[in-house]
Amino acid sequence: MKPSKSKLVWLIGAVVATLVGVTLSIVGGPAAFAATSGVTFVGTPQTGGATASWQIGFTTANGSGGDLAAGNTVIVTFNSSFTLPSTPAVTLQTGFTACSATASRSGNVVTVLLANSGGTCDHQKGTAATLTIAGITNAPVGSYPATNFTVATSKDAGTGSPSGPVVLTAGAPSQLAYTTAPPATGTSGSPLATFRVSVKDAVGNTITTGNGSADNITLSIASGPAGGAIDSAPATYTNVAAVAGVATFSGVFFSTGGTYTLAATDTSRTGVSTATSGSIVISVPAGSKLAFVQGPSSSSAGSAISPAITVQVQNSSGSDVAASGISVTLAVSAGVIDAGATAITNSAGRATFSGVVINTAATGLTLTASASGLTSSPVSAAFNVTVAVSNGAALTSGVNDGSGSGVKTVAYYRCSGYTGACTSANWTLIGSSTTAAGNYLVTWTGQPANGPYRLVTVATDNVSNVSQASASIPVTVAN
Repeated sequence: MKPSKSKLVWLIGAVVATLVGVTLSIVGGPAAFAATSGVTFVGTPQTGGATASWQIGFTTANGSGGDLAAGNTVIVTFNSSFTLPSTPAVTLQTGFTACSATASRSGNVVTVLLANSGGTCDHQKGTAATLTIAGITNAPVGSYPATNFTVATSKDAGTGSPSGPVVLTAGAPSQLAYTTAPPATGTSGSPLATFRVSVKDAVGNTITTGNGSADNITLSIASGPAGGAIDSAPATYTNVAAVAGVATFSGVFFSTGGTYTLAATDTSRTGVSTATSGSIVISVPAGSKLAFVQGPSSSSAGSAISPAITVQVQNSSGSDVAASGISVTLAVSAGVIDAGATAITNSAGRATFSGVVINTAATGLTLTASASGLTSSPVSAAFNVTVAVSNGAALTSGVNDGSGSGVKTVAYYRCSGYTGACTSANWTLIGSSTTAAGNYLVTWTGQPANGPYRLVTVATDNVSNVSQASASIPVTVAN
């Protein structure tokens, strides 16, 4: 028996009245779904720019739809600075039973498709799971927001992200690199423009903090001309400390022209590859001046100065210039050079004076070198030309009064040292002679210890009774 129309109206009204103030939930509707949780992204290695495998961890919600199964998907999103392979290799790890997976990529999103494998694929609702995606090229070193990394499934209503940012760092020190290269050209004697060498990991990240960031870097010549060297102060190229992974080289120069390459070596640790620069061509300006390479040494009157004196043609920067065939002449500050005063430069621009002889004894002499069209050398260091005297040496004087008559006497005296007055106040008699046969002869015996002395000859004309003291002559005693 059907209820009457009036009874139906009453029933509907009663239901409506009963539900006033009550909130209804539709079972199985959108509000029953939740997002994935416990999301983690861990790279191996977690190094900027490296090729890595990323392990993705998450816990599903699966809403009211139940477990994941074959045909369902897991959707993983990376920061857009990461480069994903066109066909990612995915490995299911924990949380999956009898499942296999394949993956596809669209932009920076990897979609993992589940399939049965040896049974019915199952991932239970609310279960933690991990999977690995290989072959990903990491973004550069830096910190990337957690919201750039998400995990969702085809049965979850929302995505989940890691609890904190994904941080990519530099790896262990592995290699050096010229991050500001040395200039391709330079001039001998002039510093090269500043250049830099960085300590890097295996994929080229500069080690800005931690181990390697303050390593010492040393330069050496990897290739160059014969005789070439780094001629700047050692501090400009030896054990230069890196700051935030970068060593700065300023003031490095070469004196010898030619083509060089420089090797940079980490002297703080082993296992870091050396970096070799590109070619650096050093040009040499034309010769403009002379300089002593081997200056004069003290010698005996009448003997060649040894070692041989050498003079080099140089440019305005002080670098040697290979200018051959130039005639170079030496001049002495007092008296004359009796032999060997001129020499010709060789193919290296160097003049060698192997037979310089000065016959007159003197102390405190200096030399200068000159050549047509070039600035003369600076004055050399002082040197002495002395008379060599040994025990039993004959001392002679050929004084002559000019009258052809009368008898003369000659006495010889000595004083210590090369300089200062040598008079009756401080001299010591060596001996005397009154007999002359062209020369007045005295034999030096019982002489003092080896060393420098001055020698004075005093001649007396017995006709006029005039004493004529000679100038002080430097002598070197060698018993």
